Amino acid sequence: MKKVILHISSAVMLALLLGIAFWFMQKNPSIPIMLLPDAATTTASVLETKAPARNVPEGYKEYHNGTYHLSLFYPDNLTAHEFPEEGGAMTVTFEYLDKKTASGFQIFIVPFSGGQITQERFKEDDPSGVMQNLKNIEVAGAVGASFNSQDKILGATYEIWFTHGGYLYEATTFKETQSMLDAAMSSVVFY
Repeated sequence: MKKVILHISSAVMLALLLGIAFWFMQKNPSIPIMLLPDAATTTASVLETKAPARNVPEGYKEYHNGTYHLSLFYPDNLTAHEFPEEGGAMTVTFEYLDKKTASGFQIFIVPFSGGQITQERFKEDDPSGVMQNLKNIEVAGAVGASFNSQDKILGATYEIWFTHGGYLYEATTFKETQSMLDAAMSSVVFY
């Protein structure tokens, strides 16, 4: 008998609270109403922001990632793959579908608390230490740098590094496909 009374009391209390909230909202319509997600919605999807609708140019596809709030266009003959890494980092590769062509580009994203990329950080992420033709650039309002480097496996590379929203973005391609990476980075939007 006590359980039934307790459940009825809880139900009455909830109804009373909802009634008071409804009355208060009617008297103060400028206060926003916060809707609760349904039980099937996960916390991650509630926190993820949707990418803005964009017109994708002919011959391109759009990549977007709600975790990093990043959107960009890439050639439609490439395919994107995400590789989560330790510590909240991720590598996204954009590779040719036929796998016969050794080209494309990749973006390494890692949490970063600094404002500027230091020489020490550069050497940590790029042990070759090669940074030639260094230029200051801007990617979607974020200040960064473009440069040529050298990789033991890839050979001569072209890279664009910038920071945004607590992350360091390191975009890399072959030196010969610099224009592909420049085009992709010029289409970046953060949302």
